[in-house]
Order: sequence, then C-alpha cells, then structure tokens
Amino acid sequence: MESGMGVTFSDEVQRIVEPTLADRGFVLDQIDDGVDEGGRGLTVVYYRSHDTKLQIYDSVREGEINCMIAPLGAPNEFGLRSPSKKWQFVIRFVKRPDLPFEELLDRERRERVSYESRLHWVSALIESHFEEARAGVLAMEKPRQQ
Repeated sequence: MESGMGVTFSDEVQRIVEPTLADRGFVLDQIDDGVDEGGRGLTVVYYRSHDTKLQIYDSVREGEINCMIAPLGAPNEFGLRSPSKKWQFVIRFVKRPDLPFEELLDRERRERVSYESRLHWVSALIESHFEEARAGVLAMEKPRQQ
C-alpha cells in the first residue's frame, strides 16, 4: 500500500515504529504487503523478540492502523482474523479509568489524533504499554504450556 510518493506502509513502519521495537529486542520477521482481504488492501508487518511477536497493520477494511501482540509461537496471521486467537491488542492489558464507554472512546480518539500520524501513535502506545501487554499475553499462554 502506498503512503505517498512510492513510500509504502511497511517502509513507514520501519522508519517510525521499528526504533521503538528495536529498543525492546524486536527484529523484523515478515512483511505481508498488499494481502488480499476480500478485495481490500491489508498490510501487516511482523516483528519478533525472544518471547513475543508484534504486528503493526494497516487494514482498509477495518479502517485502522493498529498493533497487536502474541506469544512467540503464534502464526504470522492478521490478528483480527487469526484462527489461533493468540493475537491481542496491546491495550487489552491496560487498566482503564472507570469512565462511561462513550467517554473512554472520546478520550482515546482525542489522544490518537494528537500525534503526527497513526504510526507515531502506535509507537507511543508500545512505549507506554509494552511491558503490561507482554506480561498479559505471556500469562494467557502459560496454562496452555502445562
């Protein structure tokens, strides 16, 4: 998917988000660029560390750019449709304030648009919540390993 003047979404992920991931021990694992999603564009960039994976995606169908986390053994599949059910949104494990749902949505929307781009927001999300997300996804995996 083109972000403008020949720069692809995956190029932008590598430029904007990858430094944050590298600081946490992640390396580029795979790029699915232009995956057919019922005739609509989908790009997923996968990273892996010693115990977890992250995916940064741009889904035309879902109308969003976001990130998900999974244990290392998860398949490289678009998390929202992965049969493994191992992919989780990074913010799933973040304690949210006790506010009405509409107020939470409005607050999150305002935060998202305060960044230079959606990928800058994703990078900040990872910086702020990676440790919680990592602990949460690994805790979900433990009962399966026993």
